[in-house]
Amino acid sequence: MSLEKQITLEKLVTQMIEESNNNPRDYCFRYIVNTYPKAVHDAFDFPGEYVNNLKLDVYTEDGRNLEMDCAQLIMPKGEITCKSTINVEHQTYPITEKVGSIYDYKLYLIHKTNIPSNSIVMTNIDPGKDEIFCKSHDQIFKLKVNVVTREKISKRLKILNNKIKNKKGLTQKEAMYFAYIAIFTKQKETMERLAYLFSQIDQMEPNLQLDLHQVLKKMIKFHFRDYKNKIRELLTMISESIFQKNLEGLTYKERTEIQMKEKDQKLEEKDQKLEEKNKENQKLKKEIEKLKKQINK
Repeated sequence: MSLEKQITLEKLVTQMIEESNNNPRDYCFRYIVNTYPKAVHDAFDFPGEYVNNLKLDVYTEDGRNLEMDCAQLIMPKGEITCKSTINVEHQTYPITEKVGSIYDYKLYLIHKTNIPSNSIVMTNIDPGKDEIFCKSHDQIFKLKVNVVTREKISKRLKILNNKIKNKKGLTQKEAMYFAYIAIFTKQKETMERLAYLFSQIDQMEPNLQLDLHQVLKKMIKFHFRDYKNKIRELLTMISESIFQKNLEGLTYKERTEIQMKEKDQKLEEKDQKLEEKNKENQKLKKEIEKLKKQINK
């Protein structure tokens, strides 16, 4: 039986709706920034000139295993005056809650590359400053804040609207505006408009279109989580054209998505066990130190 006869658009959308959707903003940011690093670097206003991605795993002196959202090697451009690295972290809750980890990332990148490292937080929560001086491990360091404002979103939405309305092709950088807006907007109306624009695209590289579809799917489910009918309407809207042109690619992407979620869940469980083990080790060290002091008395 052919694939077309096995599945309908309605069934596929139902499957999308039933998929888990944990931490969609974090997931989408990490996925898109590490899949299209150069285009995202430019579209998301990262500083400097992009050279390449760096490994995200971080190993601290006290034995913890951490993972950055984004790490890149950059060359001088604009405010960046020398070869350096950037660590960009997506943040949707108060920045102070992640200062310790960001400082660990900074130290690790400096140690691995022997060049300066710039710490950046990307957020739609405006702290009122472009730079914040933070304290961690008795050290003061500068944290740059890349705030996504309604004006920045409107500017990118207007570019997408004009290009698609006039049936002009999007550059890869411009295509990343879909992800930028979807991840950072707070407005349901903007998300709905974005879904409509995506459904009107005539031509786009298939894998790029599928990747953006995944981002939009997750963010539609997030923004309209209390409106199931609207979720179905918008998921059908963004999926219909791809369903007709690239059904095999769309269904494969959905299967892959489920497999990736299962893998992420296993990694989270592993991280939790490691964290518990680290706590046990720290407790054991304290007990040993206490015993040593008692013996030496």
